[in-house]
Amino acid sequence: MDDQRAGASGQPGDGRGAPRVATAPVNWNNVDLAGTVPEVPYPDLLDEMVAAGYDATEIGGNFPTNPVTLHHDLLTRGMRLCGAFHSLPLIDDDRMRSRRPALTGLLKLLAGAGSKDVNFAIESTPERIALAGHVPADGSAGLSAAEWAQAGRNLAEAGEIAAAHGLRAHFHNHVGTFVETPEEVERLVDDLTGDHVDLCFDGGHYAYGGGDPIAFVERHRDRIGYVHLKDVDPVVLRDARVRELSFLDALREFVFCELGQGMVDIPGMVQSLRNGGYTGWLVVEQDTTPRDPTVSARANRTFLRERCGL
Repeated sequence: MDDQRAGASGQPGDGRGAPRVATAPVNWNNVDLAGTVPEVPYPDLLDEMVAAGYDATEIGGNFPTNPVTLHHDLLTRGMRLCGAFHSLPLIDDDRMRSRRPALTGLLKLLAGAGSKDVNFAIESTPERIALAGHVPADGSAGLSAAEWAQAGRNLAEAGEIAAAHGLRAHFHNHVGTFVETPEEVERLVDDLTGDHVDLCFDGGHYAYGGGDPIAFVERHRDRIGYVHLKDVDPVVLRDARVRELSFLDALREFVFCELGQGMVDIPGMVQSLRNGGYTGWLVVEQDTTPRDPTVSARANRTFLRERCGL
């Protein structure tokens, strides 16, 4: 797995040097909160990313679906495509089959535009969105043993489909889904037995769900092939738990803050990854911000440069 990990993460490195930093459209356009702030249109969005100091991005919902067009638009700005986030109904076989054409279309777009990576998450549900950050510890709101097995089979199959298109698949732990709490993430890790799927570790989501990101990295560095970087405002998170806010309501309260302003030890997490030889993508995400999103994106990029040497 180590050799696959070093070379599969968007090929920013070849086992030497530092991880490569990227951004994501969610920093400007959050599809979960559509209409909350004005959408930044494409391709203006790419220009905002460049202005904030980034030369790589994940795919956004308003990006072109023609890979030649997308690749050209990126190339003319000195950018590249690092991957995409894609939710799957892993515990619904019929919906997985019906979603196959959309998945195949995304994979073809990614591969055609020069990406080597795709991130999968289990689809969120209204019930789990409502329980974000305060999931019952007894497992009563989680998956059954049969559902875990079903999710594992469907995830493995999605990974095989990605591999057939020349892409490496990573599973993203995510608040508001059935893989949020430390116990649920560990169960998912235990079920990653195939050759085509490793982890897209999101330290911010893991902290939101009650976990210690650095401790997780120390345990599972050899399973991590892609990383999303987030920080979490501890005051907002504490209030969200007390008030039992949903994930979407917590986003409206700006639970994810600029890097270095919250509870996640970003420099420590990055150093732990680098200690393990990680040279993959580090994708900066801040789903909502009270400031201009380009200002926040630039501050996050500056933090990584000044505090993490990236």
